[in-house]
Amino acid sequence: MADELCIKFANNVKKYRELKGYNKGKMSELVGCDLSYIGKIERAEKYPNLKMIFKIADALEIPVKDLFDFE
Repeated sequence: MADELCIKFANNVKKYRELKGYNKGKMSELVGCDLSYIGKIERAEKYPNLKMIFKIADALEIPVKDLFDFE
């Protein structure tokens, strides 16, 4: 169950990044991390901490809760 939720979170990060028209490089600049880290988040290989989740939502200009909308 937890793995499934992590994959859904990862898919939401990718979905909203693509909706904004950002590539992974742009996203990494906006949140202040390495480009490969964004890829690992989107593949559910790495799990961002709370601070990074807020940075991601801020960069995507969406509420944090949208990243956790799994409906």
